[in-house]
Amino acid sequence: MIKLLLVYLLFMIFRITSSPLLALVLILLIFYAIDRRYIGLLPSLTKPLQQWRRISALNKQLTMNPHDSPLRLELAQVYMARNHFQQALGLLENLPASMKESADVLYDTGACHLSLGDIQVGKTMVLRALSLNPDLRYGEPYLKLATALMPRDPTRALEYLQEFQTHNRSSCESHYRMAQLQEQFGAHDAARDAWRQCLETYRILPKFRRRADRRWALLARLKLMLHG
Repeated sequence: MIKLLLVYLLFMIFRITSSPLLALVLILLIFYAIDRRYIGLLPSLTKPLQQWRRISALNKQLTMNPHDSPLRLELAQVYMARNHFQQALGLLENLPASMKESADVLYDTGACHLSLGDIQVGKTMVLRALSLNPDLRYGEPYLKLATALMPRDPTRALEYLQEFQTHNRSSCESHYRMAQLQEQFGAHDAARDAWRQCLETYRILPKFRRRADRRWALLARLKLMLHG
């Protein structure tokens, strides 16, 4: 049905434009607009530009105020949002000792190490952050640890994921990750239950939260379709 709709849409646009290339571009633009409005799987085209502008502005301010530690921390967090963890780590490691020992900075530094593949150092720092504040960012560090450890230590990853869910039951990602772990253990019924829980959680989320979690709900629905 969807394929027929695509063919019909392409035909109609081609009749209007008389250009196959222009028709294809228009269809891609239409589907991008639909995805950004209703689905949210495709990346934003404007967000990276906004982040790069912010990075440029912060770098200029930091050049003029090289000892401004809050500015350095903000720049590091913007780099982390762009997945530029090496740049972020360099900034975090140059913060004053008093800031580096705070729960938030310990977690950000540990998260950078985890993302760069330095699992043991990252894990140690994240656990230190949690020892200072067990409810840090609504349990997000536990999810970060679980995601990083899934490929090499699924049993420990499961423990961290379960701990995260005691802090945050409304995360669709956590239920999807739980299903991934259950698949690794060969517990296919438990994996299906976790995908269903992901969808149930998504249904009761407020509208402002659904956009951020829509990706996990769609992936869960796809998994349930593929696994019957």
